[in-house]
Amino acid sequence: MSFNLMITHEPGLDNYRFVIGSLRSLIKDYQVIDKGPCVILIKVSDPYQAIENLRGIVKEAPMVYRVIPIDTIVDPYVEDVAEKASELTLARIPPDKTYRVTLHGRLYWRETRMPAHSMDAIRVIAEKIDRQVSLTHPDYVVYVRSVKLYHRRRYATITVTMPEKIIVSKSEKP
Repeated sequence: MSFNLMITHEPGLDNYRFVIGSLRSLIKDYQVIDKGPCVILIKVSDPYQAIENLRGIVKEAPMVYRVIPIDTIVDPYVEDVAEKASELTLARIPPDKTYRVTLHGRLYWRETRMPAHSMDAIRVIAEKIDRQVSLTHPDYVVYVRSVKLYHRRRYATITVTMPEKIIVSKSEKP
């Protein structure tokens, strides 16, 4: 399991082909790790450089929803995500900067294996991060997304970056 870029798009084979064609023309060294109806998981040499390369094409391609660099992948347990997110934020977010946690998908409690409510999961993740929270205008975003790899095993991806480093075409919030 080694992917570091996620592209979400409208469902459909034509949309998938368009995204892959764009990758082929803009990023020479990539490998598709897995794909779902609306998600493509990709391995590239530098996900943040890939974001810059893809930024122009996304403006012209309304079928692409998001292009997300991925810093790390962990099991989809709230406790694991909180621990890893805390490590990444201490390394990447300066003490005087603000952040917000954005969660897409389902996380689970380690002990019971039961689904965690999104607000409870965000609260636990945020409690581990020693930085100021700003929900409206954060300097950084801790973006957590739950994905299924090979349609079987669920993982949580974590990205800690400035909001403008995540390409979002359908809404203004990453």
